[in-house]
Amino acid sequence: MTEIASQHSRLKLNEPGNQILSWTWKNPKSGKELEIVAGFDPKERFFSSGSFLMYPWVNRHAAQTIQLGEEFISLNDLGTKDAKGYPSHGLAYSWRRSVIDKTDHSVFFELIPDESISRTSLSKIRVREEYSLHTISNEEVLTLRTFFQNENSVPFRFCYGYHPYFRMNSQSIATQLRSNLKKQIPLQEDLIPVYPIFGVDTTVFDSERVPKLDCLFYGEEPNVLLQVWDESYQVSVHSYSNASDEIPLSYVQIYTDFSGNRIAIEPMSAPGNAVLHGYSLTTLQPEEEKSGCFQILLSTL
Repeated sequence: MTEIASQHSRLKLNEPGNQILSWTWKNPKSGKELEIVAGFDPKERFFSSGSFLMYPWVNRHAAQTIQLGEEFISLNDLGTKDAKGYPSHGLAYSWRRSVIDKTDHSVFFELIPDESISRTSLSKIRVREEYSLHTISNEEVLTLRTFFQNENSVPFRFCYGYHPYFRMNSQSIATQLRSNLKKQIPLQEDLIPVYPIFGVDTTVFDSERVPKLDCLFYGEEPNVLLQVWDESYQVSVHSYSNASDEIPLSYVQIYTDFSGNRIAIEPMSAPGNAVLHGYSLTTLQPEEEKSGCFQILLSTL
């Protein structure tokens, strides 16, 4: 198990490094220790708790093959499928991590590709993750930056995202969801986005309580704010890019699991099924490296 800490909170990852076990914080107003992330429970399905990487596609892919580099890879025996039989959440979610560097406040991982894809171009994309946790101006700031380097001799196209779950009291009228996201992308009944992609105005974030959601949104620098008034804290999921070689995480899938008292706020670089349509993908030239970043900010209300 890997742990990092700030002045007021502590983050724990499981032994393989592919899931968040817990993120706990002592609210300075109430003195109560709170669990912010709905930590990974190995007794549940891998995708129903914690936080995990989605790559080289996000959410659903509506085909049993995928083009990566110049080759087509069969997904019949790889990854996992949803209830409709669509390959879901990419292939790297359960890859083990090796620690490259660690301090009290940060850890730097390198992903170890599964043997099942060792002969494919996917295995020649070097992927690293850097978690850092700091207290800045009375705010807890968890930063997650992901690096991708193409060690193939041909270009490689992909998308990625993360799927963190947060605790919330969905029955409480004192829990609200706010955001700068103004556009919602329509989804079909099977939750595959409608292509060509278009956005419609949304009033989801004007509701006085968290609505039931499994919806996709778009914004240039998305910021989603979960405000838990009866516990006197708020969590903000913020994505941004500061340089031309950074991968913008401009899409956000929000899924509310009322039975589990949790909400998934998923920053992504593309919508679901994007690889099949060649939409909003990141291209890496041979030897090129790019990275993307998002932050989770925690503070009192």
